[in-house]
Amino acid sequence: MAQANTAKRTTTSKSAARKDNGKASNGLGVEKVTEAVQQTAMAGLGIFGKLFDGAQNRVEDVRNEAPKKWEDFVKRGEQLKDSANDKVNGIGFSYKFDMEEQRARFRDVVDALRAFVTPSKA
Repeated sequence: MAQANTAKRTTTSKSAARKDNGKASNGLGVEKVTEAVQQTAMAGLGIFGKLFDGAQNRVEDVRNEAPKKWEDFVKRGEQLKDSANDKVNGIGFSYKFDMEEQRARFRDVVDALRAFVTPSKA
């Protein structure tokens, strides 16, 4: 009779587990697990949205600051150029670029190449 009671308890607990409507052994139901998964997905999406908004705000800030930064860079470049000119003039070295002189040299080189390439009409 003891074996019959044991067998009866086993079948009763199996049928009780089936009636549990898919609840896990720790008491969590499918609905709770599904809700937790959905909340996790929404949290990830929220984090992405927050990062995206921050990036867009930073891009807008950079766009607004760019003209001022450009002017600052130009001013700094002019300062460096003036400083370099002062130092170079202080040692007596001239590095100034003369466009007309460069054009004349270029014309001389082109004329020499033409004379070399063009056959003489002799």
